Amino acid sequence: YGNLGDIAITEAQKQFIQKNLEGYEIIPVYLNNTLKMIKTIKNIIKPNDIITIIGGGNMGDLYEGYENLRRNLIKSFPNNRIISFPQTIDFSTSESGKKSFQKTLNSYNSHTDLHIFARESISFEIMKKSFSNNIVNLVPDIVLSLKMEKERKEKRDGIVLCLRNDSEVKLDESTRNDMIKLINNKFTNVSFHDTHLGSDGEGKHKSFKDLQSAFYNLLDRFSNSKLVITDRLHGMIFCAITGTPCIVLPNSNHKIKGTYKDWLKDVEYISLIEEINSLDSFLNTVDSLLNINSDSLNIIDLNKHYQSLRDSLNI
Repeated sequence: YGNLGDIAITEAQKQFIQKNLEGYEIIPVYLNNTLKMIKTIKNIIKPNDIITIIGGGNMGDLYEGYENLRRNLIKSFPNNRIISFPQTIDFSTSESGKKSFQKTLNSYNSHTDLHIFARESISFEIMKKSFSNNIVNLVPDIVLSLKMEKERKEKRDGIVLCLRNDSEVKLDESTRNDMIKLINNKFTNVSFHDTHLGSDGEGKHKSFKDLQSAFYNLLDRFSNSKLVITDRLHGMIFCAITGTPCIVLPNSNHKIKGTYKDWLKDVEYISLIEEINSLDSFLNTVDSLLNINSDSLNIIDLNKHYQSLRDSLNI
């Protein structure tokens, strides 16, 4: 569907498996076909076949439908190694959230060869405590494993605003509007690009190839910008892998703040602003990042932190 963050995860996960698992054919199963394909795969699966589950930030009751698919998958293949790629876990404390979490606990802990990867420390501590029968490790979001070899053909220019408008938004509307007005008034060449294509994304992009193309086009747009301001996790990550100066604002849960503090806090071209208390202070950060010579930056390399994930792919 039209979330380019998830398309990026799919692309990165596929590349990671291809690079680190020789002699296996990769068979992708897309979201809408999951239940149908579980039945098909049950008839042909062999003991040494490995199932990987897409990484992301939907292990929780906010996206109950996706979590239920994971439970079904884990229950359906008790004798195969299953690897859940880097996720954020976030179950609410409501009664429905507690019931959902209990279902997940029962499902995951019943499997004897389930490897679960957290992409930030808060999720890791929750998973380690909760999934005592599973192997739990901490690694970066899988998109941070992507290496962008393509060179930019033009000089960086302009500011990109990549801001969410959904259930995960934390920035209040008044502050958001003031920030946008400030940027528009002070700078020319300001554009808006989201990592989500909108509710009609599926209709506009009928194939994974089209979505893949949209993802790489967005990466090109980021890598040709002088600055990106975002409250989307993969907005920040796209900046990290393209060496693009970035101001990142938190979302409603711990995934952005956690990812930044675990993996990106020492990256000179990325700055987390937890609260916009002063527009003047915010503007100072904008000016500081605009003055970075991004063409001479060393892009972060987190390859060594994926070793436990590489190990899990080897039976």
